[in-house]
Amino acid sequence: MMSTEWSSGAGSALLHRERAPVDLSELVPSPRRESRVPDRDEPLDVRLHAPTPETVIVRVIGPLEGHSYATLAIRVRQQLHRAPHVILDLSSVTWMDLQVATVLRALHAMAVDCGTHLHIAAENERVLEGLRRIDLGERVVPGTADAVLACIAPRNG
Repeated sequence: MMSTEWSSGAGSALLHRERAPVDLSELVPSPRRESRVPDRDEPLDVRLHAPTPETVIVRVIGPLEGHSYATLAIRVRQQLHRAPHVILDLSSVTWMDLQVATVLRALHAMAVDCGTHLHIAAENERVLEGLRRIDLGERVVPGTADAVLACIAPRNG
């Protein structure tokens, strides 16, 4: 609140009290710590998006581990007959169990049998490293589904 004070003597002036600085640190959320073990309460979220008739994006959000493999496999498998390109977007995966290799290899084999191209996109460095370790590195595009979409979109030129 502003108030005025008068002082006597030479050079009297109107003075304003300055407010004490406000500590905003309480309002700023602390950074989220990454953990190596997924939160068991965090569910896997799988979302579908078809930006073109030739492409379906399967976006995976949350931890990818043993109890969520079936959900992933079912949702991706359903899309293999829908479009010639299926992009499995792992850019929002928070943690990945390396046992997912079996599921991803099986999905890739199914895609080949269906004549569908299965593309994998990932941004998280730990997820990318895990995909390289399970021998899926050559099928993975570092980045988001948009990066893959830009590569497979028909060229108008």
